[in-house]
Amino acid sequence: MHEARLVRDLVSRIGQVADEEHSDSIDRVRIEIGALSHVTPESFQGQFELISHGTPAEHAALDITRSADEYAPDARDIRLVSVTVHTD
Repeated sequence: MHEARLVRDLVSRIGQVADEEHSDSIDRVRIEIGALSHVTPESFQGQFELISHGTPAEHAALDITRSADEYAPDARDIRLVSVTVHTD
């Protein structure tokens, strides 16, 4: 369940961003999956939908890219690239 922990950590960080920006929802999340991560974009998407339920990220559009750089320091990780906070 390493993947679920990574997604939970990411959703928690997204929630912190929403709190910092005084927003109840997130419009878009961009992430990058490291080249050596065993997480696939499809499995990440599914985990994200489950874990983000009831959080500010629940209805966010999710943009996922996969890095090709096997030598990057975060090649085994999932990196939060950006969060677009909903504004009224």
